[in-house]
Amino acid sequence: MKFITKLKNFDIDDLLTSPLFLWIFSIILAVSMWIYVTGMDESAFITRKFSVSLEYRGLDAQGVLRNRTSEVDIEIRGPERAMMGLDYNSINAYVDARNLAPGKKYTVNVNVGVPADITLLSCVPSQITLDLVRQVTRLMNVEIILPQNLPEGQYIEGVEIIPKEVAIRGAEDDVAKVGSVNIRPTLQELQSTENLLMPVRFNQSQPFDGNVAIEPAQVRFRGNLVRGLPRKRVPVNVRLTGKLDADYEVRSIITDPSEIQVEGNADELAKIETVDTEYIDVSSMNSDTVVVAPLRMPDIAGISFVNASSVKVSVLLSEARAERMLANIPVELRGAEAGQNWLCSPANVTVTIEGRPSLIESFDVGASGLNAYVDMSNIFMAPVTLPVRTELSADVFRVTRIEPANVTVNNLSAQ
Repeated sequence: MKFITKLKNFDIDDLLTSPLFLWIFSIILAVSMWIYVTGMDESAFITRKFSVSLEYRGLDAQGVLRNRTSEVDIEIRGPERAMMGLDYNSINAYVDARNLAPGKKYTVNVNVGVPADITLLSCVPSQITLDLVRQVTRLMNVEIILPQNLPEGQYIEGVEIIPKEVAIRGAEDDVAKVGSVNIRPTLQELQSTENLLMPVRFNQSQPFDGNVAIEPAQVRFRGNLVRGLPRKRVPVNVRLTGKLDADYEVRSIITDPSEIQVEGNADELAKIETVDTEYIDVSSMNSDTVVVAPLRMPDIAGISFVNASSVKVSVLLSEARAERMLANIPVELRGAEAGQNWLCSPANVTVTIEGRPSLIESFDVGASGLNAYVDMSNIFMAPVTLPVRTELSADVFRVTRIEPANVTVNNLSAQ
């Protein structure tokens, strides 16, 4: 009872201001601060800086990056135990390139993945610019550039390049700068009788902004250096004269051989692109014709043909076709029920026929048996829309179009 009486008389303000309470509170506060500071001791954590390869995820298969960033510098921090056993392969840096279309520049964030107990402090750079361009492939023939010190009176023959065509792969605007691709054998290499493996080189109009690749980068070359005048193979150009019959037209022209060899000074040979035949008169032709056409010597001094002075020319013909529109052709009602007053709307149509030009010009509707009609068989309800049909007794003509293609037939007797 005395304790309860004392407790009732206890004053909380006296307790809070008593020296004993203040001393106990000071001890508790000091111990708490010591525990907190000890737990936050920086010596228990480790900070490290290093470089990480940068990945590009979701990059378009047709896109190629220009000025590609290969790695970023990162700084991480973590407990000593976790840092000592850290697998650095578990840390990755990447950018998300999904849904990015080639032909534009994009600014994207660099994402860094670290283990759960490791903290990322910094990433440099934290953003990069993606210059994404379209990648294209272009096929080009490999040319040969001969050395300047080729001996006088010698030329190269039997040139063989395998493969003759290579693929140029790179950014679209870079590939457009490639004018040609070539190989450049030296005089010593030309004098060799062995097959050579030659690197393929670019002939470009401007420097490339990115990487441009040649596939394959090397080709096999073979050629014989022989004495004599240089030779060159050029296509044959067939020249026709005269007016072909109006009912025929030239379908194709075939020459055998299609190319011939000419020889002469190298500078003069460079001026020759084709060799013409003498004129072939087609005015009397009305079927496929084969003729032997002499070759016309180029008006360049010192040029001659090699083992050829004429070629076989096949001139293949086909029938020419022309069209003619015939207006106001009346539409007949065939198979209509007798005693009924039928009305066709429209009553006339335009018919287009096709045939040989000479016959089209003299076409006569009455003599040709041209008729337009609709079939009214088994038609009991009106109005009705029916297709217009034609008949033509002359089989040298063909109807190609009817306008309009359908007409409306109505029964006025039923109204």
